[in-house]
Amino acid sequence: MKKFGVFILTIIISVLLASFYGVIHDQITYSISSEYFTVYKFDQFGFQDWGHQNPRLTTALIGVLATWWVGLYIGIFLALVGLIHSNYKLMFRYILKSILIALGITAIFGFIGFILEYFNPEVYENCCFPYTIKDGKSFKIVGSIHNYGYIGGEIGAFIGVVYQLMMKNKFNFKKVKS
Repeated sequence: MKKFGVFILTIIISVLLASFYGVIHDQITYSISSEYFTVYKFDQFGFQDWGHQNPRLTTALIGVLATWWVGLYIGIFLALVGLIHSNYKLMFRYILKSILIALGITAIFGFIGFILEYFNPEVYENCCFPYTIKDGKSFKIVGSIHNYGYIGGEIGAFIGVVYQLMMKNKFNFKKVKS
């Protein structure tokens, strides 16, 4: 029964951390290209009519809406794997570390997306059809950060699973050795 509690808590923590990450991430990327949000994301999320009244708050809301579900999937995935651990305390410890691993790798991949697009020598004329964008370079940098971040989340979740399996094997190895 306690493992079920950890399972549910894992999902809640994962969704909250993903949402918080989305808010911070989108505030940073808004600073790189406000057009990415005010022109593209506001339209994509249906906020064109009222989003411009408070663009930073709208961007934060978009950050939550764009990431909470990733946290849900990662939380469920890592919690299911966490059931392999012998007790709920180990389960919680290893799952929480796995979530933090996934979050860290997501941030690293976002930074990689920034670097790759920042140094991309491609000329940004007529960027982003059907949208009219004044600063295509910054717009594409933010798009790259976002896309690489999602890839990082998937890879991070996989590495979180590997971490849990390694910890399970390490714990079993210590028991056998004693």
